[in-house]
Amino acid sequence: MTTSHLVGRMTYTEVLHTLTTLSSPKKAERIFPQLKVQDKVLGIGLMKLRALSKTIKKDHERAQKLWQSGIYEAKLLATLTEELPKVSEEQMDKQVEEIKTHAVADYFTKNIVAKSPYLLQKANSWVFMDKPLMVRHIGYACVCQLAKSNQNLDNNYFEKHLIIIDVQIEQAKSYAKDGQINALIAIGSRNKHLNKKALKVARKIGKTTLTNSRSTKIVDVVKLLKSDKIQSKIVD
Repeated sequence: MTTSHLVGRMTYTEVLHTLTTLSSPKKAERIFPQLKVQDKVLGIGLMKLRALSKTIKKDHERAQKLWQSGIYEAKLLATLTEELPKVSEEQMDKQVEEIKTHAVADYFTKNIVAKSPYLLQKANSWVFMDKPLMVRHIGYACVCQLAKSNQNLDNNYFEKHLIIIDVQIEQAKSYAKDGQINALIAIGSRNKHLNKKALKVARKIGKTTLTNSRSTKIVDVVKLLKSDKIQSKIVD
């Protein structure tokens, strides 16, 4: 079944039915162990979910139901079809505590938090040591978004995060460590001054392992920050 004809404000029930028709039990069986989640997995590719999100209108109430459905793909779709002006800070604080996978964390950060008035606040508050590992991961994902897109913040703001990463990363675990490494790379890619600062931290860390829902890879942050790809893009 294609989604090209599905135009309009579909109900929650209609969306669930559409997700069922797009599901792939074989794919779900293959990726479920990799995701390590308790949610039901339908085995729908991200391209199909994004295509579906473009054919239905945004709906806050429906997005809330999709988020609470217990279906992995429905949570992703919820972030794509949420009515952003209706998303409260309280809602974000509640939802961030419920996220268990990298993909949902990524979609939640980019599609909701990054487009809200609370991005800077969450980048500051969600990285605290007393927060759950995934919350800290998302907090650093917010720092990444700021490093990539916010031109109003000065170097001092990002240098403070570099100091925190430098002090904490040896004790950081799992999702939190992944978030810190990604933030280190994003900050070091912002300008030449921060690149030098980030390289000092990266040299202390050395090569490190990054993990997401489906793979694990060793990252040489120093080599990456010194690469022509990054050096050619950053300015003084």
